[in-house]
Amino acid sequence: MDRTDRFINNRAPRKLLLVFLLLICISAAAAFFISKLCADRIVKAQISTQLSAMGGGKFTDKADEASIAKAEELLRSYSIDRSLSPEIMHSYKTVRMTVFMPIFVLMASLSVIWFVIAVHELMNIYRDLEKLRADCLDAADRSNGVIGLYGEDLGCVHRISEAADTLADRMNNLHFRLSSEQRFLRDFLTDLSHQIKTSLAVVRLNTDMLSELDNLPQEHRDKLADEIQLNLGSMEKLVIEAIKLAKLNANAVEYDMELNSLAEICRMAVKRMSPLLRSKEIIVKDELSDDIRLSCDKGWLCEAVENIIKNSADHAECTEISLELKENPIMITLALSDNGKGIPQAEIPKLFERFSSRSNDKTMYSSGLGMSIAQKIVRANGGDIMVYSEVGKGTRFEFVFIKD
Repeated sequence: MDRTDRFINNRAPRKLLLVFLLLICISAAAAFFISKLCADRIVKAQISTQLSAMGGGKFTDKADEASIAKAEELLRSYSIDRSLSPEIMHSYKTVRMTVFMPIFVLMASLSVIWFVIAVHELMNIYRDLEKLRADCLDAADRSNGVIGLYGEDLGCVHRISEAADTLADRMNNLHFRLSSEQRFLRDFLTDLSHQIKTSLAVVRLNTDMLSELDNLPQEHRDKLADEIQLNLGSMEKLVIEAIKLAKLNANAVEYDMELNSLAEICRMAVKRMSPLLRSKEIIVKDELSDDIRLSCDKGWLCEAVENIIKNSADHAECTEISLELKENPIMITLALSDNGKGIPQAEIPKLFERFSSRSNDKTMYSSGLGMSIAQKIVRANGGDIMVYSEVGKGTRFEFVFIKD
């Protein structure tokens, strides 16, 4: 279907043509009535002038009433007077046609000019709309499609183009986010299956040994059973944290934002981590002010603090962890520092990636998801985590919350 067919098959051009024909009819009717009025007045003036001449009057711009009355007296027997109908005069049709044609031609010409201009503008609109349609189809087929801006700056086509371009940008952004989520899900499932397979292999191997070796000493049986329990526990923890991370990524967590004491949250996290800290002989120094409060979800933020403490206890090889709170007119800072071995600068950007644990623990005490979960929780509560570390001197994690 070519452009002409598309133009004709639209309702607007047909309406435009009907309006044009109506204007022609109106022009003819207007010229008809105007020509009748003009012809009546002109012929009546001619009758008056001729009667004045017959009565002895002179040809002037205004007929002589006395001469007209005299002529009417002379022609009374022929029933001729100034009230004579103009239409019976032989010049009436000629005068009327002479007036009708210029008026009709003028009005019809104006209608034609309007029609040509309207058709030209409408064709421009349809041309822009066809280009916009092609851009929309191209944007629908390609993820990075761009919509051109057509029409005049304040015209409806230009505004439609802007709206379509905004829609295309949002579609591109949505496509990028969906692609990112697909990549995340693929990598996440790959990493998760790898982590679970490691524990499953240990469980399967130990189970086979327990069932096939009847003469295995009780000491070895107890050791294998302990390893099975340990790996089952680590798999359970891994699945729980994986589900938790998936919920955080899907924004499926409803946070209960209330004004809470950060010192209370940190002490609760330390209390929960006490068994691990005692087993590793790690001292916690508390430099927390009870006056500093923050609008946050107490339970989730406590878990974020726990994950940072656990990360330092598991991987930093430290003997001391310090907690410190600072506040100024702009922000609130919660700092967790350790005196461990530190983190090389090249590894800091990878610290919050999934399964990026730097631990060499083969029994999987760490799931590799804690740091990623902590970062997402802090960001969901309006803050972010900054990391400062120096090899051999320790690491400092700062939760930075900008005040409203």
